[in-house]
Amino acid sequence: MRRNAGSAGGRSFVRGIFESPRSTGGTRRIGILLILIVLAMSRGWSEAKQTGCEQARRTNHWCRAGNVGYVAGLEIRSRFLYEVLDAHGHTIVPQAVQCDVCREALKSHGYCPAHRMGYVGGRAYMTPLTYYLARGRRVDPASITCPICRKNLQGIGWCERDRVGIVGTTALDDRQEFEELTKAYQILVAAIQMSSTCERCSGAMVADGYCAIHRIKFKDGVPVPGFGGVSP
Repeated sequence: MRRNAGSAGGRSFVRGIFESPRSTGGTRRIGILLILIVLAMSRGWSEAKQTGCEQARRTNHWCRAGNVGYVAGLEIRSRFLYEVLDAHGHTIVPQAVQCDVCREALKSHGYCPAHRMGYVGGRAYMTPLTYYLARGRRVDPASITCPICRKNLQGIGWCERDRVGIVGTTALDDRQEFEELTKAYQILVAAIQMSSTCERCSGAMVADGYCAIHRIKFKDGVPVPGFGGVSP
């Protein structure tokens, strides 16, 4: 399978760390992902400039003061997992996109299931969670008066009265999109728990990747049956 976003290289590095040696179609995607992680860490990407962490929590940034990151209101202690999530997406070269579905998604702010990559505002998002967060709109907690919506600000939930779903400080009005976001949110919850045991597994969980340490391939947040490997 041919990949899209105008990046190249790093595939041998990724194959040994994050991608299955049996995989063919996903290698370039994971290569792009790991390159982004390395660049992000070296440049201090997504750092919250505020001294406290509340602003970082509201804007899905990394809080340097607390050495903690936030995505969808969830606290992430693993810097590796935070960077894998690619919370704010990344710029791409449209002319380098070869997949027809991805080209159309670029125009319509859509999603390519084959490459598991979404596009919003000309930026590419490597995980379903961050794609749907980008599709949403920011809300000011102080402006929320509905008791159900205020409760949802503390986690995730749908308000039938206002026909809106809220996670963290992001709102989605489309119920189907919110259901997809909810699935991705639950995978992240499990990945955060996993990160205390194996960061590579946690990253693979959110990116449908491979943990070379435990030789486990993940799909939709769970190990692929019959793939082998050992439990972390």
